[in-house]
Amino acid sequence: MDSADQEPELPLAIQDLVQRLEGKGEPITRLPNFNRPEFLKFFPERASLSTITGWRSQVRLRVLEAIISCNTVEILDVHNICGGDVSRLMASEWDIVLRGFMYSTVLRKIIVEYHLGGSDAEVETLCLQLGRILNTSSITELKIWCCRLSARCWLNLASGLRGNCDYKLQSLDLFEAWNDSSAVKHVAEMINSAPQLETLRLGGYYQDMEDEAVGILSQALIHSSCLKELKLGCAVKWGPALLLKAFTGDEGNRSIERVRLRLMDRLGECLRELLISNPSLKEVELSHIQMRPREWHQLGEVIRDNAIATTILVKFDLEYHDWKSVEALARSVSSDVKDPTVELELDTKREDEVILSLDLLGSVLRGEIKSLKSLSILADDKKIITFSILPMNGKTGETLVYSGLKFLQLNFRSTGLSKVVWEELVRCMRGNHLTHLDLSESELDGEAFKDLMGVLQVNLALQEIDVSQTSWAMDGKAAQIQEALNQNQKRAVYMSIFRKANLAFGDAKAGRLFLCGSPRAGKTQLRKTLTRINQGKTSLFSKLEVLWRTKGIEVELLQNDDKMQISVWDLAGQWIFRTLQNVLFTQTNNFCVFLFLYNPFCEETCSNKPDSCFRTELEEWLSFITSSTKVTGRDLPQVFVVISHKDKARFSSLSWAQSIVKELTKRFANSVDLCPIPEYFHVDARKKKQVIPLYSHIFENFNKLLREKSPQVPELCSHLTSLLVTNTKKNKSCPLWTSKKFHSFCAPILTKFLPPSFAHSVDHSRIMDSIISYLNDVGSIIYIPSLDYIIVDPNWLTNTFLGELIALGQHFQAQEFESSDGRSSYTSKDGFVSESVFARLIEEFLGKQPHGHRGVNREELENILVNLDLCFKVEDTSQYFIPSFIPEHASKQEQRNQEGAHVESMYWENRGETSQFVGIRIQCQDGRTMSLTAAFFPRFQKSREVATKYVMKHIVQELISFCASPKGCPGVTLVLGVIQTFCVEMLIPSHLRGVILIEKLKSDFVRSINDKLEEMSLERSHLVEKEELFDYEQCWPPIQKHTFGISERARDLLWDSDVEAIVNEIRQNRV
Repeated sequence: MDSADQEPELPLAIQDLVQRLEGKGEPITRLPNFNRPEFLKFFPERASLSTITGWRSQVRLRVLEAIISCNTVEILDVHNICGGDVSRLMASEWDIVLRGFMYSTVLRKIIVEYHLGGSDAEVETLCLQLGRILNTSSITELKIWCCRLSARCWLNLASGLRGNCDYKLQSLDLFEAWNDSSAVKHVAEMINSAPQLETLRLGGYYQDMEDEAVGILSQALIHSSCLKELKLGCAVKWGPALLLKAFTGDEGNRSIERVRLRLMDRLGECLRELLISNPSLKEVELSHIQMRPREWHQLGEVIRDNAIATTILVKFDLEYHDWKSVEALARSVSSDVKDPTVELELDTKREDEVILSLDLLGSVLRGEIKSLKSLSILADDKKIITFSILPMNGKTGETLVYSGLKFLQLNFRSTGLSKVVWEELVRCMRGNHLTHLDLSESELDGEAFKDLMGVLQVNLALQEIDVSQTSWAMDGKAAQIQEALNQNQKRAVYMSIFRKANLAFGDAKAGRLFLCGSPRAGKTQLRKTLTRINQGKTSLFSKLEVLWRTKGIEVELLQNDDKMQISVWDLAGQWIFRTLQNVLFTQTNNFCVFLFLYNPFCEETCSNKPDSCFRTELEEWLSFITSSTKVTGRDLPQVFVVISHKDKARFSSLSWAQSIVKELTKRFANSVDLCPIPEYFHVDARKKKQVIPLYSHIFENFNKLLREKSPQVPELCSHLTSLLVTNTKKNKSCPLWTSKKFHSFCAPILTKFLPPSFAHSVDHSRIMDSIISYLNDVGSIIYIPSLDYIIVDPNWLTNTFLGELIALGQHFQAQEFESSDGRSSYTSKDGFVSESVFARLIEEFLGKQPHGHRGVNREELENILVNLDLCFKVEDTSQYFIPSFIPEHASKQEQRNQEGAHVESMYWENRGETSQFVGIRIQCQDGRTMSLTAAFFPRFQKSREVATKYVMKHIVQELISFCASPKGCPGVTLVLGVIQTFCVEMLIPSHLRGVILIEKLKSDFVRSINDKLEEMSLERSHLVEKEELFDYEQCWPPIQKHTFGISERARDLLWDSDVEAIVNEIRQNRV
């Protein structure tokens, strides 16, 4: 025997195939492709068939016989068996293979694809055998693609179906399936012999077809009573005639529901007739159809006025289609009375095509075009933007009005679209009624976040934004987005009530000016001078006026002739009030301006302070502003710097301050709009002449800000704000109103502003509730629903009550000199006070109130404190917890003492054992621009049971979400770090603990593994399994008086899921 015919062991691929065919392994549902390398030795091309002898012949026969015995094959693909050449199997072998599929109850589909090589007789015989399988088996699908069979082949296929009334064929897919129209009559015979046929695809025959052949085929379609879907493509010359004969008129097919047409022309008249004359038609798809703009316009009018189908999908490729055709269809089909039926899909190749598509999307979202049920924009054949209308309670009829639900899906990960495209998309989303936005799996950065938050400022209709599987889902931005959505839902309710009442809207008239800076910077003096300028009062006796040091926040209103109202909030400079200011900051509206005052003169030395003092003070306040104000888009809080005490600190120029401002402007560029210092911002705050330019600048800036950036507001509310201020100034003895009293005050004004036709048809109580919600949101009043209190004088809350209370609690002297009388101390290093101390504190506060003021009792004051999260009653004790009594920055000096400590040793000690301690650290993303006050964590309240159950889920993520809420610090971004386990075990003070950000540790871990992989010479598939790859250790620096340098394995510091994700990432990147 020749050595080539020795019987070696069967290749593994053959062994596996035979076992599976014989039912000894995983069931096989589709025969493998015998043209693959592992099978070519036994199933070679025709020219090598002579090599199949001896052992190879036996193996080949065994495989073919195994196919006969297999009863699990569901798909018979002829190309997989012969590689497109029928001659690769002998006639006897075809008999063996196909015999196994006769009478099969498992076989579902036959596929004949691509050109079939071999003699005409061989191909015709194969078709006859396939026809018999069709006749005897349970075949439901037949697909013949790109193989142009002869009429004889079609006769053989159809002959197997004759006389079989149980023929189960449901889908017939024919594309480039015959070589001349003489075969069509046999195709029609197959259709007639398939009583259960539901789906038919025809196309790929580009030649003319005789009228007789078209008539035969159309008659078959007319009598196909179960036919539901027709796909017709590339039937350029005979397609329209077939559609007209088979599906229009009184004799047309009445079972068809879906017609999908692709790459055809001359369809104008045909489509119009099809859409209006077939009562069963529900869906029509037009893909890359060539028509002139005028024809698309005519088609749109037919769809708008008479179309029966409820869904019409139109696909345009903008590389080949004129944009005028897209617009002609979209605009002509728009209707104010009918539900939209058109789904539009635009395939783009260039950026300008995407921009054109977004212009159309903007028109749809603004309601200018009301024709589209959905709009998809593709780039590189991938959907990047999808808009669709979701049904409301199962109906789409309401989608044309304000309450309609719309869903916009964006995906930028695989597209790399430019910034221009994103900005255009953001513009589309402003000022419309979009309610659902999906940004999942998108590549989103900080700039995109600002853009989105800017959209939320003007689009109150947005209800859901999905940012899952993005960076925002983990860095706290998702929580900020959700909080903005929650606030918008409340705003949307009362704004819709205002609009339904047909109240007049106008430009916003109210803004806030915050005066901030260190003690004795001149804030109060500047506020007084601004007030005198506003009221036209003389400054004759201003030098005799005693200025009390501000406690908490002192509020005063400026109003010009244009009825613009600027509420000046003078923030006390002492750190003891920072907690209170942090709590109240998050209640501010979105349009506010900060004036930072700096006193460059040192009274103790009678000389100018070092420039570094200016930098330090400005940095601290910019950090506080950044941390305490929420992101509202690209309209950042404006900060102006004013240098005071010009009478004492004289400078030839402000270049020293301007250079520092310029430097800090870059650092805080993403958080605040820090404006340059003009020379006239160097003032003596006592002199009106010097302050007038600043006063004018403030009003001009607010006028521009509110006119250009603020959404319009009800004129009724602006008028009420002014009246409330006037009333408060006249009657300061009653700062708390009930809802009933507030309603009585507002009722006459509401009647005046309501149009006469609406005065008796609207619910006044709902409008009143909306007025309260609106004024509370903008800060004109403070409403506590659970107590039915309305604080109509914010200054009473921020200064008279809370400022004084904290001053008492922190033993703060409100005057420039210390009192000589004895005074009770309420200071508490941890914020806890007993019930008796708390009662004494309240009584002392009440005793200090001017005679004649309304007697607000202790219970009311306590309720206000509790509901504003400024006081907490400790469960099961008689204690109160007041965060504002905690001294700020208690450990700063201790931290400073540790700075610059000499490092005695750089020896790294390796901890061999696995630590039983785990440390997690949540910290501000940027320690230079963000900070948390002492009140932040006490306001985050969770029960012990929940807190200890799942730390990561119920503490870490909850804390990040809370930080984004109005009660937290919305300007702070929290990130996760891991603490050196020794520091956790030994309770090392926080300023000494070793900490590394988790993302930094993961990055270092990945870099270490990749470096090792580059050095190794083993195969990639085995590298990631080597234990030494994961030996990367995090080296902690020595902690003086506690420990030398220690290293710990990174995989012990990270969560198992993080390590697994790192391994998977490396594997994917190296495949």
